[in-house]
Amino acid sequence: MGKGKIKDLLIASKDQIVNTIIESDNLPTVVEAIADVVVSEGIAEIIGKIVGSCIPQVNGIWLNYKQSRFEASVKDALMVMARRMDMIEANYELLNEEIQEKFRGLYVEWLLDNLEIEKQKEKIPYHVNGFINLMTNDANDNLMLMFFETINQLTQLDIDVLKMYSVEAHDDIYTLCERYKLKIEQIRVIKEKLERLGLIYCKNDEKRDSNIDEIVDYLNKVDKEKRKSKPRDVKLPSIKKPNRSASYAITALGRDYLKVISEQG
Repeated sequence: MGKGKIKDLLIASKDQIVNTIIESDNLPTVVEAIADVVVSEGIAEIIGKIVGSCIPQVNGIWLNYKQSRFEASVKDALMVMARRMDMIEANYELLNEEIQEKFRGLYVEWLLDNLEIEKQKEKIPYHVNGFINLMTNDANDNLMLMFFETINQLTQLDIDVLKMYSVEAHDDIYTLCERYKLKIEQIRVIKEKLERLGLIYCKNDEKRDSNIDEIVDYLNKVDKEKRKSKPRDVKLPSIKKPNRSASYAITALGRDYLKVISEQG
């Protein structure tokens, strides 16, 4: 697949939409800044679709409040992509043709769907980083949908609480409460939400499950000894008492999710 400057590749495209983008007086400043970046045709098509999504001449409608917010989100998304253009190219070149087509078409459309409904500006990089970091031959519809739907359910506060359980955590519950003007009880609700999404787990539940396993094993041993002619005493299991307050830890899924939405990938 050929390479060239983004602007030249879009102008050379047969797609009327990208031609309209380039010829429009409303070409976003951020696109002008990356117009001379050398990329492949596939990446240029992805960029073209993202830019074209917020051009009035393409959509045929005037920008209202939601569309203005969408345009701002698209510009922020493009800024992230501009910073990570080398990574996008490297990931894209390793994709087979079928997955490349998915990322040029369906998956970039899902990204735009997310940008359209996202209300928190600070979350825009997470959407884009996920799109870039998941750009592998292992990508599939279910995986991409799970990522996009999960990020839609999380607020920036939810993500900050999740990060609190990572190895690289910089915050604790008290700094988060101070930053967001919340009470510890309110943070507890967020933890329960993250647990429902499978991103963290309750250590108390782990202890209870362990205790149940110990008891079942003990009863099985007792029953087995009863069947013998000379049964022996079975040692009582060691039962761990759960804490009164719920204690949480991050799951493998939670760690993977933080990695996917990070700029480092």
